Amino acid sequence: MTLTRMTRFPSLWTDFDELFRDFAPAKTTPTARALMPATDVVETEKAIELKLDMPGVTPEAIEVKLDGDVLTVTAERKQETREEKDGWIRQERSWGQFARSFVLPDTVEGTAPIAAYKHGVLTVTLPKKEVAQPKTFKVKVEA
Repeated sequence: MTLTRMTRFPSLWTDFDELFRDFAPAKTTPTARALMPATDVVETEKAIELKLDMPGVTPEAIEVKLDGDVLTVTAERKQETREEKDGWIRQERSWGQFARSFVLPDTVEGTAPIAAYKHGVLTVTLPKKEVAQPKTFKVKVEA
């Protein structure tokens, strides 16, 4: 890799993109990255929740699989049928199959995941094991 002097500020971002492009997984294509759903992971006292953005995916096309400590979500977004007479100018939305896996902590109870799909967001709730939940005890004070 050769270092070049940057003379324009916008080229800084291009240089960063080129520098880190080598670290991207080789098998991911722009289409695969576009299909990878953004995910929020939230931990509460009683559960871990994963919220995956999956607009345009039908509930029938979603599969949630728990194998040991790995949760895998697979889905497929179908390509819309179109004809040239429909007036298409540009198509940016991606379509195809994708899978996303998450390694779960050992505090999760793997036998009772709950999955719900509403308004394009898949929410997977994984209850924590009883031993992982915090307990509060009252302390009796004697005077």
